[in-house]
Amino acid sequence: MKFNRVVILLTLGTMLIVVSSLIKAQASFTVNSLADDEYAYAWDDPNTTADESRDGICRDELGRCTIRAAIEESNNMQVPLTLDFSVSGRIDLIDVLYPTNSSLLKGDGKIELSGLSCFEFDLNVLIRGFKFNNSFEAIRVVGNSNLIGSFDRGNVFINCYIALSVLGDNNIISGNLFGLDSNKVLGSNQIAIMITGNDNEVGFFSNTIVGSTIAAISIDEGGGNKINRNFIGTTADGDVGYGNAQGIVISGSDFNTIGGETYAEGNVISGNTIDGIVISGVPPDSYSFSNDIRNNIIGLNPSQTAALPNRTGIVITNGTRLVYTSGNVIAGNTGDGIKIFGYDNETVTYGHFIVDSRIGINQNGTHFPNGGSGINIYGNVVQANSSLESVIIGRAVSGINTPNIIVGNAGAGISISNQFGYSPSKIVARGNLIYQNNTANLSVSPQSNNAILPPYGLSFSNNTIAGIHDIPNSIIDIYKSSINEFHPSSYEWLGSTTVGGNGVFSYQLNDTTIEAVSVTATSVSGNTSEFSYLEVLTGVENEDETIPAEFSLAQNFPNPFNPTTKIKYSIPAFAVGNENFRSVQLKIYDILGKEITTLVNDQKAPGSYEVEFNALNLPSGTYFYQLQAKGYLQTRKMMLLK
Repeated sequence: MKFNRVVILLTLGTMLIVVSSLIKAQASFTVNSLADDEYAYAWDDPNTTADESRDGICRDELGRCTIRAAIEESNNMQVPLTLDFSVSGRIDLIDVLYPTNSSLLKGDGKIELSGLSCFEFDLNVLIRGFKFNNSFEAIRVVGNSNLIGSFDRGNVFINCYIALSVLGDNNIISGNLFGLDSNKVLGSNQIAIMITGNDNEVGFFSNTIVGSTIAAISIDEGGGNKINRNFIGTTADGDVGYGNAQGIVISGSDFNTIGGETYAEGNVISGNTIDGIVISGVPPDSYSFSNDIRNNIIGLNPSQTAALPNRTGIVITNGTRLVYTSGNVIAGNTGDGIKIFGYDNETVTYGHFIVDSRIGINQNGTHFPNGGSGINIYGNVVQANSSLESVIIGRAVSGINTPNIIVGNAGAGISISNQFGYSPSKIVARGNLIYQNNTANLSVSPQSNNAILPPYGLSFSNNTIAGIHDIPNSIIDIYKSSINEFHPSSYEWLGSTTVGGNGVFSYQLNDTTIEAVSVTATSVSGNTSEFSYLEVLTGVENEDETIPAEFSLAQNFPNPFNPTTKIKYSIPAFAVGNENFRSVQLKIYDILGKEITTLVNDQKAPGSYEVEFNALNLPSGTYFYQLQAKGYLQTRKMMLLK
């Protein structure tokens, strides 16, 4: 015990000596003047032999303690500075200030600075409580481990070209206001934060970054930076009208993270007039490799109770590789939720993951449609000369990852299409819940995904779904669908099976309450087809012997077909009058709505009917068939594949 006391006393003594030496090596000045002019420098009296510009007394030629005299005195002494102010107001700087490393600069809400450039920091400087107004570059961080702002005294940056430029590494930008003051008055910067260094963090304590006319955050070069817990394009209160032109732009930078592992670490990126997030390479010099977008709110207010749209939620393009998108809420945007495209050989993009996200719907299940497609993939999105997938939406071929919920978008849920003379391939979309999207739930153009066709020849018997696909060993995914939705949908992933060597597959359906299923095929090389659709008529009596209780128009079978298919429809018993027949029309239309032929135009008694459609002289494509009778109109889609 005696030995321990000695050790503790020696340790405490050593600590006191270190602390004492640090105190002696620290300059502490209180600025008492708002001047910055030709006399405001640390002054050395020419009439003395001493050097008063390093004597530890803050004084300029006119006897004032100006901000420039204080910083120069500290630099001349080669010691850190603690800077306070006994005055308040605006200081118009005549030149940039260079605080000593490890200085503490406390504006504490008293001081507004302007000038072409205000500060340049190297190492371990903490600045808080200043307002920067009307600078070309308010703060330039060339070194490492500086702290810009704090949880209780952030800085305000308004009306600057570049508010904060970060060239160094391991700096933290936290608790600041960019683009508005404490009274929520806008003062737009052109670029709020520009980063070219490594491992910097924008967040920890929330920054509010609004009103930027170019971008809120631009990351060029460098890598490993983190952007978390910020409000980008709106405020913590979800205020409208504060959007940046673009939220976050990553261009030629790798291994950055937007958001974090939990929702608490995510950003709110909403209300921006162009795009929420843009990740773009700079080929052939760099390709923006391996960036993560996790657990952010993109297009809604912070409480997820109202749309606060960006134009596009997330844009991935121009040679970008390996973007991992997970856990985000992407809803309410005026354009696409996520857009991935390449427009020539140099800008080909691939290797992306979209998992565990809600697109068009918030975390509570409320629909906030994106104005375009939920996910839109087009052009040169190809993983060439590799066994890896170009884009994985939901489950991979291997079965890993958590699917997405893609609901209610004004365009397609997922759209995969050719543009610029290129067709995407190796796009995997498995396990996702996709329903109530307007133009389609899953749309794959005939040229895309190596022209993979959906399963065909679907049938249901003895609780077993069977069908055909032309690529052996392909994965067949089975989904619960809705008979009340025009487009095949997926409300629940039921399971999967594989195509045998003979091109046939089967899957046992255990849930007898399911009325319809949708089915996709995904080849082992990673190409997913559109949905096929099948009504599952379990527990229904023989249609030929029972008068139907209501009108119905069944899905044609087979679908897709070549060149013939059969269409079943039912006419119910008449409720009133002495009618024995009802006028019925069944017509075929092409995708542009042009009438192709009339299959039925007759008076029909109550009962169930079947008619064959022969499309021998028609080209491949999507067609619609429509049943019209008194008080009933129903349209369905079918596909001719030759």
